[in-house]
Amino acid sequence: MKRRLTLLFIAALCVPSISVAQSTSNTRLLTGFVPGASGDAMARAIAEKMRAALGETVIVEAKPGAGGRIALEQLKAAKPDGKTIMLTSLTPLTAFPWLYPKLNYDPFNDFEPVAHVAQFKYVFAVTLDVKANNLAEFVALVKSNNKYGFYSSPSQGGGAHMAAEAFARAAQIGMTYVGYKGTANAITDMLGGQLPAMIGNAADFVELTNRGKLKVLGVANAERSRHLPQVLTFREQGYDIEAGGWFAIYAPAKTPAASIARLSKSIIDGVNELDVKALGDRLGLETTGLGPKELAAMQKKEYDLTGSRIKAFGFKLEQ
Repeated sequence: MKRRLTLLFIAALCVPSISVAQSTSNTRLLTGFVPGASGDAMARAIAEKMRAALGETVIVEAKPGAGGRIALEQLKAAKPDGKTIMLTSLTPLTAFPWLYPKLNYDPFNDFEPVAHVAQFKYVFAVTLDVKANNLAEFVALVKSNNKYGFYSSPSQGGGAHMAAEAFARAAQIGMTYVGYKGTANAITDMLGGQLPAMIGNAADFVELTNRGKLKVLGVANAERSRHLPQVLTFREQGYDIEAGGWFAIYAPAKTPAASIARLSKSIIDGVNELDVKALGDRLGLETTGLGPKELAAMQKKEYDLTGSRIKAFGFKLEQ
């Protein structure tokens, strides 16, 4: 009897430790962005809200490089247990499958949509050394000296890159693409005078423009940015070019539906909180908070649209 009571006592002691282990299990939130980029900032804000909602640690892991492909490959390889998710832009899922002959993931079969979190406009920015205040002046400057035609974008082959290529063709100017590991690295070179121009998320240029560190010459959207209302759209300046992007969160394929629902609710609730909306506004992002079905439909629509544009351009990239 004494031995039996001892065993029961030991078993009782084990119960709380099991509960603690479950509540302290970690969720990994991968990103393909370098620290400091708008996507990284949004991921960290969402992670904080998820921690509070789920009662567990959510760790943001930056895996920059290859335009987000490295992080997506890690997401694909992760165990589908609801403990690994990723915040990504649309480009690796809607453009890269059309651009790269050999891609190590399938955008539809290897991932589960979780939540659409924000959308943004693309803008064309230049350094203060570029003596142009609009697209017409920039075109004239590049035609007079092609050193001003070097530029970058968040990812080679993405929507911003293609918008810049469309602009260069329409303006009949030579522009040379310069690849970087991440947006923050490219902006650092802009501020240092090594890179004259960049097209990218408005979110990454609003504060620098308002502080007088860079200039934005055009907004590649049907409407002006409310954060930069003085800047004309490409269309207002004679170029019929529109491009924009979004951030969304995915899980590995075969993640249980219950886990997807749990994660999606914590993310959407967090995105809809006022402080996250305020952060998005400061970053030049419009928070959305849409569920898996809406995200899946948006991904398919953008995938088809991007494919038709890439085919029209005859655009292909090497691995």
